[in-house]
Amino acid sequence: MSPFYFLVLGCLLAASLASLWRGGGWERGVGGALILAWIGSALAPFDGVNPPWIAIAIDTTVFLILMYAALYSGRQWTLAAAAFQFLVLATHFVFARDARLEQWAYVSAYYVWNLGLMLSLAAGVIWRGKTAASRDLSAR
Repeated sequence: MSPFYFLVLGCLLAASLASLWRGGGWERGVGGALILAWIGSALAPFDGVNPPWIAIAIDTTVFLILMYAALYSGRQWTLAAAAFQFLVLATHFVFARDARLEQWAYVSAYYVWNLGLMLSLAAGVIWRGKTAASRDLSAR
């Protein structure tokens, strides 16, 4: 595993654990879905030659969850998260279309878009925390 993999994994754990600890229902749901998706993708076979169809199915499911959240949650961070997940899927489908794409470029783009997704979730947790804190202060 590359150091970049562990950096992205650390960001995933930080954002997801923060969402489970301090987030609202939408943040917790997305944080849990991201952890489950990462586990599923890590267990799925990836040979570097054929498209990772299991990981693509998992990422498609995450995209549908994020689209639902963007449509019904009323939270702004879900729009950015869904957009980054769309880019993850686009990266998958580009590789599925042309397997000559270099592995470094494919995997790097995949992780960069995932970083954007995790930062969106982290921003949602931070904004929710600030909003909840200001509600608590105004209630006094």
